[in-house]
Amino acid sequence: MSKQTFSVDDTLYRAQAKKMVKQLKLDETKFVREQAGLLAQLFCKVTPPFKAFPKLSGKPTYGGSVTIGRNAVKRDFFRAVQRIGKAASWKDKGIAKAIRTGDSNYIEGRLKHMKRSNKKNLSVRKYADSLHNSKRNARGRVNQNVTPTVGMKNPDVNKGLKRALDRVGMAKASFAIAALRLGRPSPPKWISKHFGKVNTPVNVRRNPSVASFTATAKGVDMAASRMKQVERFRMVAMVKRLEVLVKADAKKAGFKTK
Repeated sequence: MSKQTFSVDDTLYRAQAKKMVKQLKLDETKFVREQAGLLAQLFCKVTPPFKAFPKLSGKPTYGGSVTIGRNAVKRDFFRAVQRIGKAASWKDKGIAKAIRTGDSNYIEGRLKHMKRSNKKNLSVRKYADSLHNSKRNARGRVNQNVTPTVGMKNPDVNKGLKRALDRVGMAKASFAIAALRLGRPSPPKWISKHFGKVNTPVNVRRNPSVASFTATAKGVDMAASRMKQVERFRMVAMVKRLEVLVKADAKKAGFKTK
């Protein structure tokens, strides 16, 4: 499971930004907290699932597609685990009986001699979520070249698939809960339903003003790989916002601004 710490602190300020914060007499800690919330929300946006990598610009959103995510999980699940099938669907009476009794060793032995079966030489095990989870990489995905395991029985495999599908959005929740704690709006339910399952400590302190959060979940690696790009974008956006505030403040004082 990946663990990444993300922060917004004085080191992210350009001299220009710090000067404007003081000029506007803003609460520096409050401002840093706000920027950290926007950063967390943007990290959530660039964390899968999504149809295509999202644009960093535009109105702050949590982004993503639960449908894309569920389809990807289902595809990955069956790369890792194959159903044995119903007993009645097998012409081989020995295998049919073994499915009913749960004799995985017998089935595995018989499959070795079935040249035309897509399950030839595959391991056969009583289904457990570990059959799927053990084949997931750091991003939570299952590579195409993974050798699947045949899971018994169909109802158990189906329940495992349902549990896997229910986890869609958990990586995004690791960032979304930080954004929420830092003042951003609530995310969609398919993300927020995971808040009780993720652990994302958020820390805000003064002197110097620092806001940080640590996201831990399979799938946060995508956001971590874009860290410099996302932080750079938020830095520029922060400076632009301060420039707007400075101009507005100058107009109130009667000065002309461009």
